[in-house]
Parts: sequence; structure tokens; C-alpha cells
Amino acid sequence: MSSYIWRDGAFIPCTPPADPCTVADSWRHSAGRTHGLHLHLERFESAAGTLPAGFVPAMLELLSGGELFPRIALITGELYLDIRPAPAPRAHTRLTYVKAPDPRVQPLVKGPDLPALAAYRSQYQESGTDDTAIVDAHGAIAETTTGALIAWDGDTFLLPTGVHLPSVTLRQVLDRCKDLRISTAQRPLTPALAAEYPLWFINSLHGISPVSSIHTPHGSITPPPHPAAASWQNWWWRGFSPAGAGEHCT
Repeated sequence: MSSYIWRDGAFIPCTPPADPCTVADSWRHSAGRTHGLHLHLERFESAAGTLPAGFVPAMLELLSGGELFPRIALITGELYLDIRPAPAPRAHTRLTYVKAPDPRVQPLVKGPDLPALAAYRSQYQESGTDDTAIVDAHGAIAETTTGALIAWDGDTFLLPTGVHLPSVTLRQVLDRCKDLRISTAQRPLTPALAAEYPLWFINSLHGISPVSSIHTPHGSITPPPHPAAASWQNWWWRGFSPAGAGEHCT
């Protein structure tokens, strides 16, 4: 990982600070291109304030080809950039489901809860699973520690009822639903629902990753597959093509 601090209109290599983030945002940078970067910057600026002139072009100059997972952060009033290697995208996601206290303090802002979410995974996540669900008082999943969660009831796109981070990837999916005139609804995403309906994990690192299993204290649940999952996955990854990324190529 390479870390930089923004000083006097330029990025300067630095040691990552130990202080927690006030605000952060991250995304996949694939083969020199991004997907939905303007949405990530919009979300970041909504909490951190407007980025300084030159910040984004200078950042893109530092992002080479290959698979990267850059993160920008506001920490103790300073702007930082971490350039990290991206893991291979998950074709499927295995979840841990546990009824435990919600670790989030600021669920609508990405960044300040990152240490608590990491501790939550460390405490509760079962070996062999990829992420851990965050569950409300009624047992419904609001989101996972690293992404959004949605389901399908036939041709209806189901959103969770709980409080969750405004997900950039979910916003992209919802925009496509609108374009395709797919109806949406809110419903508690419980283990009982997951046993009957397809469930998708969504974030900007892995794209659309169907949930293949949910490991609960009472056994494993296997959500049924969605017949159009591969088509939706391919659609999302096309966002990294020249036509999809356009001005954000490095």
C-alpha cells in the first residue's frame, strides 16, 4: 500500500496516520479506469466538504493500471490517499448472520465506523464466510459490514427496511431498475425471506455478488439463484469500459 497526504496542492508520500477517519470513500480502479467515481466523490464531499482544486486529477495520475482499491479520507482535518491492491472480485458471497449489537454510530457516513465494523467482523464472523450482516432489533438485515444487501421477489427489487449507508453501487442498480421499469419495494430482509428469495451483496469493490449461503446460529441457509444474475453482473462490469468510464480513465 502507498499512502499520501495532500499538501500545498500536491500529494506527498507519508506514513498512514493512526487516527480514525472523519470521512472516507473507496472504489475499484480496474485496468486504469473507474466506475461511478463522480458518485463516490459526491458522497465524500457531502460529509467532508468540497475537495480542493487539482485533487482529483492529481489522484488519478497516481493510479496506474491493474486492479486497485484506492481510498480517500479526511483525518484530523487533513486529506489522505491510500492506494491499495484490490482483491479478485467475488462471484458469490457467503454471509454470517448473528443477532449482535449494532456497531455503527454514524451509519449514514462512511469512515468513522470503520474500526468498529472491523472489530465486529473479528468478533462474530464465522470462518469460511466473507462478511457479516448487521441486524436490527427485529432480526432483519440492514446491510453488511462492507456492502449493501438486496433481494428479489420475482420481478420486484427489494430494499432493506433498516438504516444503511447510501451505497453508490446500489444507486447505480436502482438507476438501472428505473431505466428498465423494474418495480422496487422495501421489505425486512430476514433469514426466512432469504430462504425463499434471491439475495445479492452489492458494493463498489465486488460489484454484484449473489449470496450463496448465510450461516446462522441455527444452521446454513441457501438463497435461491436469480436467473438474471450473470446479466446484471456483466452490466455492472461494463461500467469500466471506455464507454462506461470515459473521463475517469488514467
